[in-house]
Amino acid sequence: MTVNMNNIYVTHKGREVSIAQHRHRGNWPDQREIAIMPETKEGWEDATILMYGKSLNSLINRLMEIRDEIDQDQVRKPSGEGNATGA
Repeated sequence: MTVNMNNIYVTHKGREVSIAQHRHRGNWPDQREIAIMPETKEGWEDATILMYGKSLNSLINRLMEIRDEIDQDQVRKPSGEGNATGA
């Protein structure tokens, strides 16, 4: 079996995103996925991976979902900055 792999890497707010299409020959279906790459190599089990279809709209919709996930993750993480005062 021959697999033709094509990955594009982009960054959003410091997070690496992989856009992939793996074309299989034979009886295997093509695989299309977008993944937020883990911050560490040990974090693969926590990776966010979304599949997309053959249409441009499908790819765009999944990219927006990934963007929104990263944006929400940034909101959830404490920035380390603030104006807390001690008593």
